[in-house]
Amino acid sequence: MTYRLAHALEVLRAEINARWPGRDKTSDGWIGDAAHATRQSDHNPWIKDNRGIGVVRAFDADAGIGGDTGIGLTIAEHVRHLGATGHPALGAGAYVISARRIASPTSGWAWRTYTGTNPHISHTHISVSLAQGGYDSGQPWGLAGSKPPPPTPGARPTVRKGSTGAAVAELQRVLNAWYPTLPRLTVDAQFGPKTEARVRYLQQRAGLAADGICGPRTWAVLLGR
Repeated sequence: MTYRLAHALEVLRAEINARWPGRDKTSDGWIGDAAHATRQSDHNPWIKDNRGIGVVRAFDADAGIGGDTGIGLTIAEHVRHLGATGHPALGAGAYVISARRIASPTSGWAWRTYTGTNPHISHTHISVSLAQGGYDSGQPWGLAGSKPPPPTPGARPTVRKGSTGAAVAELQRVLNAWYPTLPRLTVDAQFGPKTEARVRYLQQRAGLAADGICGPRTWAVLLGR
Protein backbone atom coordinates (compact mmCIF):
# COMPACT_ATOMS: atom_id res chain seq x y z
CA MET A 1 0.00 0.00 0.00
CA THR A 2 1.18 3.50 -0.82
CA TYR A 3 0.89 5.85 2.12
CA ARG A 4 2.12 9.20 3.37
CA LEU A 5 2.09 11.46 6.41
CA ALA A 6 -0.60 14.14 6.49
CA HIS A 7 0.84 17.40 5.19
CA ALA A 8 -0.26 19.33 8.29
CA LEU A 9 1.90 17.00 10.38
CA GLU A 10 4.84 17.39 8.02
CA VAL A 11 4.60 21.13 8.66
CA LEU A 12 4.36 20.56 12.42
CA ARG A 13 7.32 18.18 12.46
CA ALA A 14 9.46 20.66 10.51
CA GLU A 15 8.59 23.43 12.97
CA ILE A 16 9.40 21.22 15.97
CA ASN A 17 12.77 20.33 14.43
CA ALA A 18 13.48 23.99 13.68
CA ARG A 19 12.68 25.08 17.21
CA TRP A 20 14.62 22.25 18.90
CA PRO A 21 17.32 21.27 16.37
CA GLY A 22 19.21 19.09 18.84
CA ARG A 23 16.22 17.33 20.37
CA ASP A 24 16.07 13.59 21.04
CA LYS A 25 13.98 11.84 18.35
CA THR A 26 14.06 8.34 19.84
CA SER A 27 10.31 8.27 20.46
CA ASP A 28 9.33 10.09 17.27
CA GLY A 29 7.09 8.14 14.94
CA TRP A 30 4.18 8.26 12.54
CA ILE A 31 3.53 5.01 10.63
CA GLY A 32 2.07 2.30 12.86
CA ASP A 33 3.96 -0.86 13.77
CA ALA A 34 2.52 -4.38 13.81
CA ALA A 35 0.75 -3.73 17.11
CA HIS A 36 -0.96 -0.64 15.72
CA ALA A 37 -2.04 -2.57 12.63
CA THR A 38 -4.21 -4.87 14.74
CA ARG A 39 -6.41 -2.06 16.03
CA GLN A 40 -8.02 1.20 15.01
CA SER A 41 -5.26 3.80 15.10
CA ASP A 42 -4.53 7.09 13.39
CA HIS A 43 -1.01 5.74 12.87
CA ASN A 44 -2.50 3.38 10.27
CA PRO A 45 -3.09 4.76 6.74
CA TRP A 46 -6.73 3.68 6.74
CA ILE A 47 -8.07 6.97 5.41
CA LYS A 48 -7.52 7.69 1.68
CA ASP A 49 -6.91 11.06 0.06
CA ASN A 50 -8.45 12.20 -3.22
CA ARG A 51 -5.76 10.25 -5.12
CA GLY A 52 -6.45 7.02 -3.25
CA ILE A 53 -3.22 7.22 -1.23
CA GLY A 54 -3.37 6.16 2.41
CA VAL A 55 -2.84 8.97 4.90
CA VAL A 56 -1.39 8.68 8.40
CA ARG A 57 -3.05 11.35 10.55
CA ALA A 58 -0.88 10.94 13.65
CA PHE A 59 2.59 11.98 14.71
CA ASP A 60 4.44 11.24 17.95
CA ALA A 61 7.05 13.77 19.06
CA ASP A 62 9.66 12.70 21.60
CA ALA A 63 8.97 14.42 24.92
CA GLY A 64 12.65 14.80 25.70
CA ILE A 65 12.84 12.66 28.84
CA GLY A 66 16.62 13.04 28.89
CA GLY A 67 16.44 16.31 30.80
CA ASP A 68 14.12 18.09 28.35
CA THR A 69 10.66 17.07 29.53
CA GLY A 70 9.42 20.60 28.88
CA ILE A 71 9.55 19.94 25.12
CA GLY A 72 6.66 17.47 25.22
CA LEU A 73 4.59 19.68 27.51
CA THR A 74 5.32 22.73 25.37
CA ILE A 75 4.22 20.99 22.16
CA ALA A 76 1.10 19.56 23.80
CA GLU A 77 -0.03 22.85 25.28
CA HIS A 78 0.71 24.74 22.08
CA VAL A 79 -1.34 22.29 19.99
CA ARG A 80 -4.16 22.34 22.55
CA HIS A 81 -4.26 26.14 22.42
CA LEU A 82 -4.33 26.13 18.61
CA GLY A 83 -7.22 23.67 18.68
CA ALA A 84 -9.15 25.95 21.01
CA THR A 85 -8.54 28.90 18.69
CA GLY A 86 -9.55 27.14 15.46
CA HIS A 87 -6.46 25.86 13.65
CA PRO A 88 -7.76 24.14 10.47
CA ALA A 89 -5.79 20.95 11.11
CA LEU A 90 -7.47 20.48 14.48
CA GLY A 91 -11.11 19.96 13.59
CA ALA A 92 -13.26 16.86 14.04
CA GLY A 93 -11.16 13.78 14.73
CA ALA A 94 -8.16 15.69 16.05
CA TYR A 95 -6.68 15.36 19.52
CA VAL A 96 -3.47 15.62 21.52
CA ILE A 97 -2.30 13.22 24.26
CA SER A 98 0.49 13.99 26.71
CA ALA A 99 1.41 12.85 30.22
CA ARG A 100 -1.86 11.00 30.94
CA ARG A 101 -4.00 13.85 29.56
CA ILE A 102 -6.02 14.23 26.37
CA ALA A 103 -7.62 17.27 24.75
CA SER A 104 -9.89 17.33 21.70
CA PRO A 105 -12.80 19.23 20.14
CA THR A 106 -15.28 17.11 22.11
CA SER A 107 -13.93 18.54 25.38
CA GLY A 108 -13.64 22.07 24.03
CA TRP A 109 -9.88 21.44 23.98
CA ALA A 110 -9.77 21.31 27.77
CA TRP A 111 -7.44 18.73 29.29
CA ARG A 112 -9.05 15.63 30.78
CA THR A 113 -7.56 12.43 32.17
CA TYR A 114 -6.41 9.92 29.57
CA THR A 115 -7.09 6.33 30.60
CA GLY A 116 -5.49 4.45 27.70
CA THR A 117 -2.83 1.82 28.34
CA ASN A 118 -0.02 4.06 27.06
CA PRO A 119 0.27 7.15 29.32
CA HIS A 120 2.29 9.04 26.66
CA ILE A 121 5.09 10.09 28.96
CA SER A 122 7.96 9.52 26.51
CA HIS A 123 6.20 11.27 23.64
CA THR A 124 3.36 13.62 22.80
CA HIS A 125 0.78 12.29 20.33
CA ILE A 126 -0.95 14.59 17.85
CA SER A 127 -3.78 13.46 15.57
CA VAL A 128 -5.18 15.84 12.97
CA SER A 129 -8.59 16.29 11.37
CA LEU A 130 -10.46 13.60 9.47
CA ALA A 131 -11.20 15.94 6.55
CA GLN A 132 -8.52 16.33 3.87
CA GLY A 133 -8.79 20.11 4.01
CA GLY A 134 -7.73 19.81 7.64
CA TYR A 135 -5.13 17.05 7.62
CA ASP A 136 -3.44 18.51 4.55
CA SER A 137 -3.60 22.11 5.74
CA GLY A 138 -0.39 24.01 5.17
CA GLN A 139 -1.15 26.64 7.80
CA PRO A 140 1.82 27.19 10.12
CA TRP A 141 1.58 25.95 13.69
CA GLY A 142 3.52 28.89 15.08
CA LEU A 143 6.08 26.79 16.94
CA ALA A 144 9.14 27.74 14.92
CA GLY A 145 8.31 31.43 14.96
CA SER A 146 6.91 31.68 18.47
CA LYS A 147 10.19 31.14 20.25
CA PRO A 148 11.73 34.37 21.56
CA PRO A 149 15.43 35.09 21.00
CA PRO A 150 17.60 32.45 22.70
CA PRO A 151 17.61 33.13 26.44
CA THR A 152 20.81 33.58 28.33
CA PRO A 153 22.06 30.39 30.00
CA GLY A 154 21.35 29.59 33.61
CA ALA A 155 18.44 28.91 35.91
CA ARG A 156 15.64 31.43 36.15
CA PRO A 157 14.60 32.83 39.53
CA THR A 158 11.16 32.05 40.87
CA VAL A 159 8.96 35.10 40.31
CA ARG A 160 5.47 35.86 41.56
CA LYS A 161 3.02 38.70 42.04
CA GLY A 162 4.98 41.69 43.31
CA SER A 163 8.28 40.62 41.73
CA THR A 164 10.12 43.05 39.46
CA GLY A 165 13.15 42.99 37.22
CA ALA A 166 14.62 41.36 34.13
CA ALA A 167 13.23 37.88 34.84
CA VAL A 168 9.70 39.28 34.98
CA ALA A 169 10.22 41.14 31.70
CA GLU A 170 11.48 37.92 30.09
CA LEU A 171 8.46 36.05 31.45
CA GLN A 172 6.10 38.62 29.95
CA ARG A 173 7.83 38.43 26.55
CA VAL A 174 7.70 34.62 26.51
CA LEU A 175 4.03 34.57 27.54
CA ASN A 176 3.21 36.99 24.72
CA ALA A 177 5.02 34.68 22.27
CA TRP A 178 3.14 31.66 23.60
CA TYR A 179 -0.30 33.24 23.27
CA PRO A 180 -0.27 35.66 20.33
CA THR A 181 -4.08 35.60 20.07
CA LEU A 182 -4.61 36.78 23.66
CA PRO A 183 -4.31 40.42 24.77
CA ARG A 184 -0.63 41.29 24.99
CA LEU A 185 0.95 41.77 28.37
CA THR A 186 2.81 45.02 28.84
CA VAL A 187 6.50 44.18 29.15
CA ASP A 188 7.14 46.46 32.11
CA ALA A 189 9.09 44.08 34.40
CA GLN A 190 6.28 44.38 36.97
CA PHE A 191 4.59 41.11 38.00
CA GLY A 192 1.04 42.33 38.43
CA PRO A 193 -2.42 40.72 38.33
CA LYS A 194 -2.49 40.33 34.53
CA THR A 195 0.85 38.55 34.45
CA GLU A 196 -0.24 36.33 37.33
CA ALA A 197 -3.47 35.46 35.51
CA ARG A 198 -1.56 34.56 32.34
CA VAL A 199 0.82 32.34 34.30
CA ARG A 200 -2.17 30.55 35.84
CA TYR A 201 -3.68 30.17 32.35
CA LEU A 202 -0.53 28.44 31.12
CA GLN A 203 -0.21 26.27 34.22
CA GLN A 204 -3.80 25.03 34.03
CA ARG A 205 -3.33 23.97 30.43
CA ALA A 206 0.07 22.39 31.03
CA GLY A 207 -1.18 20.26 33.92
CA LEU A 208 0.80 22.18 36.54
CA ALA A 209 -0.37 23.53 39.89
CA ALA A 210 -2.10 26.78 38.93
CA ASP A 211 -0.62 28.91 41.69
CA GLY A 212 0.40 31.84 39.49
CA ILE A 213 4.03 31.48 40.58
CA CYS A 214 6.64 31.00 37.87
CA GLY A 215 9.09 28.51 39.34
CA PRO A 216 11.36 25.84 37.80
CA ARG A 217 8.62 23.64 36.29
CA THR A 218 6.75 26.57 34.76
CA TRP A 219 9.96 28.01 33.35
CA ALA A 220 10.77 24.57 31.87
CA VAL A 221 7.47 24.53 29.98
CA LEU A 222 7.83 28.12 28.81
CA LEU A 223 11.38 27.68 27.55
CA GLY A 224 10.91 24.20 26.10
CA ARG A 225 13.41 22.51 28.38
